[in-house]
Amino acid sequence: QKWRPFCLRFEGVVEDFNYGTLLRLDCRKDYTEENTIFATRIQFFAIEIARNREGCNSVVYGGAREPAATAAEQ
Repeated sequence: QKWRPFCLRFEGVVEDFNYGTLLRLDCRKDYTEENTIFATRIQFFAIEIARNREGCNSVVYGGAREPAATAAEQ
C-alpha cells in the first residue's frame, strides 16, 4: 500500500513499470532464496538508484572488476 502511489506515478513513463522482478535484500550478497524478494520493476529501479547513490553497490562493482583486471594482466 505504501509503494502504490509512488509506482503509479511512473505508469506510461517507464516501460513495464509494474512487472515483477527479483530484488536482493542485501546488495553485498548474491541472489539466493534467503536474500531475494519479488518486487515491481519500478521498486527495483528506485532501490538500486538509492543504493548506487549511497555507494552500497561499490562492493559488487569492485568484485566484478577484479576478475576482469586479472584476466587482462594474463
